Amino acid sequence: MSINGLLFMISVGFNAAASIRVSNELGAGNPKSASFSVAMVNLVSFIIAVVEAIVVLALRDVVSYAFTPGETVAEAVSDLCPYLAVTLVLNGVQPVLSGKHSLIASLN
Repeated sequence: MSINGLLFMISVGFNAAASIRVSNELGAGNPKSASFSVAMVNLVSFIIAVVEAIVVLALRDVVSYAFTPGETVAEAVSDLCPYLAVTLVLNGVQPVLSGKHSLIASLN
């Protein structure tokens, strides 16, 4: 949960920044710039999520020792790390997209 929480906080920060940026661009009458901002913040959030997922997969045999010294738990964490990596990628983009559907709908 700590690893997933770290990425979630980054994504929520992007969500807040993107919401303000898109709202300002729409208010200024620049829908193309608002659409570009949405695309860029999603791309950056996705890249960060993929990098964190790669780090988790690369350190899958040692990451559990930051939280517990148990061998059995370490083996279980190592087996579950691919699922965590997929979850990280999906959860890295989802908070950025939440709340954007109404803004995207107003662009069309």
